[in-house]
Amino acid sequence: MEISKRVKELAQDLRVREPRSGYESLGGEAGAARMLDKCRATLAGMNGDYQFGCSLDQHFFNETGIDQNAFREFVATGATDEDVAAWIARHSHNRR
Repeated sequence: MEISKRVKELAQDLRVREPRSGYESLGGEAGAARMLDKCRATLAGMNGDYQFGCSLDQHFFNETGIDQNAFREFVATGATDEDVAAWIARHSHNRR
């Protein structure tokens, strides 16, 4: 998978700071902001002890019906938080 240069610009270095709170929502889904931080950091090789795809992330994917690989591939394009929020809203089966 090709990683956009923009991903590296958007990624937080989780070796020195924590991802966003699990309570912070994105695209109407709690925990999605934290998961996005971990995904970007993993793609950029800066995830430290944080793992994208952990059991909490799996809960998100199971609840929304979103495919983990499709999410990762979209994030790898360099999508902004707003882009990812809209993508989650479009692809989630968990319509509120």
